[in-house]
Amino acid sequence: MQNSKTVRSKGFTLIELLVVMGIIALLLAILLPALSKARATTKRVKDSTQLQQVHKGWLTLARDNNGAFPTPGLSDRLPVNGTNIPGKGAEDVTQNTHANMYSLCIMQNSFSTDILVSPAEVSTNVLVLANYNYDQYNPLGTNDQFWDPQFQTRLDVGQLSNTSYGTLHPLGARKNKQWRDVLDSKFVVLANRGVINGSLQPTDYLASKTLAIHGGAKEWEGNVCFNDGHVIFDKKFQPDGISQYTQGTTTIEDNIFKDDPEAATNDTWLTMCYQITGSGTTYTATLTWD
Repeated sequence: MQNSKTVRSKGFTLIELLVVMGIIALLLAILLPALSKARATTKRVKDSTQLQQVHKGWLTLARDNNGAFPTPGLSDRLPVNGTNIPGKGAEDVTQNTHANMYSLCIMQNSFSTDILVSPAEVSTNVLVLANYNYDQYNPLGTNDQFWDPQFQTRLDVGQLSNTSYGTLHPLGARKNKQWRDVLDSKFVVLANRGVINGSLQPTDYLASKTLAIHGGAKEWEGNVCFNDGHVIFDKKFQPDGISQYTQGTTTIEDNIFKDDPEAATNDTWLTMCYQITGSGTTYTATLTWD
């Protein structure tokens, strides 16, 4: 008599598949937030390192320029009796845009173009300048050129910026005192860019793309680099350890994205400047925000 045997399929049953899928979904629900947080932390740390690299690049160039940080107007100076002479002539302040400054640093191999774009960048207007032209350098003649002029720092619609960072405003007493190797641990010279003029008005604050760089959709967060090279991560436009100013009996904490009138251009003001016009002692910088 032949015994009958039940042959079981080697595949999974529907119930088993559903159980496996449920376990996978549960694991993803647990792990994805942790992975997302880890990625954000990694970007924040890398961003901090990039800011420190930029500041170190400035310090390196300052050693060859009597302590002054890279200043385009001291490279491309005003003519002497109508003739351009390398290293001679008065500073051409109109050359001191942030675009020219960063391009000058790259030309002198202080850092690479990719260091200037944050790993947490969210704006499509901000891109690494991949084809920097080192052959532009020409220190002689009437057509002298000390950096690649294609480097840009504009955030307005239809334009590009090749850096993510707000940088010390290139005019005023703040530039004269702090745009050099003073190693001031209370003065900010570089940071993730912020809301226009440090405004907390909802129409300005909530509309700014800068909120999404490190923070949520409704709160600015950013890395802030002081002039001694240390970097902190903060949520305020008045970071911990910042310089303070007094007006009478009132103490004013420095808003790093605002030209605080009480400080009379001695305070931190981080901007993105792409044009400077004027002459003599009167100059106007054209700024861009997003």
